[in-house]
Amino acid sequence: MSSFYLESNPTPEVFDSSQEDLIVTNRDGIIIKASKQSGAHYGLTPEELLGASVYDLEERGIFTPAITPLVMKEKKKVVLVQETPSGSRELIMGFPLFDGAGDVEFVVSYSYEWSELLVIQEYLDGLEAEMASLKEELSRLRKETVETSGLILSSRPSLEAFSTGFEVAELDVPVMVYGEHGTGKSTLAKEIHKRSGRKDQAFLSLDCRTIPEALFERELVGDGREKIGLLSVADGGTLYLEGIDRLPLHLQTRLAALLKDKEFRVGDGPEMVPFDVRLICSAEGDLAGAVKDGEFLCELYYMLQIVPIELRPLMERREDLTLLIPHFLEVFNEKHARERELSQELFDALMNLPWPGNIDELQNVMERLVVSGREQVLRPDHLPMEYRLAPASTLSDIGLDGRSLPSILESVEKRVLKIAKQRYGTTTEMAKQLGISQPSVVRKLKKYEDT
Repeated sequence: MSSFYLESNPTPEVFDSSQEDLIVTNRDGIIIKASKQSGAHYGLTPEELLGASVYDLEERGIFTPAITPLVMKEKKKVVLVQETPSGSRELIMGFPLFDGAGDVEFVVSYSYEWSELLVIQEYLDGLEAEMASLKEELSRLRKETVETSGLILSSRPSLEAFSTGFEVAELDVPVMVYGEHGTGKSTLAKEIHKRSGRKDQAFLSLDCRTIPEALFERELVGDGREKIGLLSVADGGTLYLEGIDRLPLHLQTRLAALLKDKEFRVGDGPEMVPFDVRLICSAEGDLAGAVKDGEFLCELYYMLQIVPIELRPLMERREDLTLLIPHFLEVFNEKHARERELSQELFDALMNLPWPGNIDELQNVMERLVVSGREQVLRPDHLPMEYRLAPASTLSDIGLDGRSLPSILESVEKRVLKIAKQRYGTTTEMAKQLGISQPSVVRKLKKYEDT
């Protein structure tokens, strides 16, 4: 039903200035307003229409059929073709106007001569062909951008970060991408490569967080026997160093020397091998702060910090989160042949979770919901146990009576550790989120495990 309402009769200025064939009838079918063009196609003047009943005009064969009774019955827009006394055909559109109680009080109708519609149809046919071409082009562009990225970008921080990456893609300079785990750093690196002049060459990655120190240089330059180094394989392409902030200082020094010389020696070989790679690096920590603390090599920092780009955590990109939740629901419904839906309560709960693992974690939880939920409409209690939000603690929950402050603080600490263990799983992630060392987490868990 249309949501138009009318508090009083339509203003006469609208009809006096209108060049269209406009007629307004009241709920009894009496014509109360008519524009200057009204009646011409029916052999009547606007003055002859005013005060006339559309039911009488229909009986006289002037309105065949009358549109007002149909709009009153349907209570929505009605479109029909009328035959006029002169034999011409008119396309009539009628709209209901409702009063404050929601009842139809007036019907507004306007008409187009059939010959005018033929001209409009020709225009629309041309417009439709143009739109089809634009849709095809848009589909192609979407495949090149959104589908290849694997991310839904809606928030300002995400759009700005990826736009910066796309702008510098053609510039043959290093790019440093900052962001927490799961924010899309590797995806952005791949997109920069795809838009660069090196797109037809290799894109290789090396995870500095997990590779053993003894194998780092061997991975880069090879060993002259069975191992070919990444700098050789990626020559002419792009090398992505993930988690470079976790690289030990002595390996940072070796990497800086390689980048400065742009050549390396393989094993004990006599020749220096030149290389040409575009370097993209990522870091979860603050490299500028690490330089000040002497934990990151100043020389390497200034080699890499040419184009810094920051990807914000998912909880600071709520527009992205709002779109990603239903996106992953659709993806996993299709993957597992399910038809799960989210209740509003569950959607709100998902929006309020911290998501320390960002998009990777969200994707994992959405698949778990689809796979394990036994009902079509999923609720908050379908969340994995570690994601169910507990009621906020109050001092009354703790119990102050007869207890010392150290005892109270131990109770709070034990509760926090229990929640953190359920939510983050590993002691390493717990330490990161709680802002303490990993050995401290282990020690505290052991302290409370029997209490």
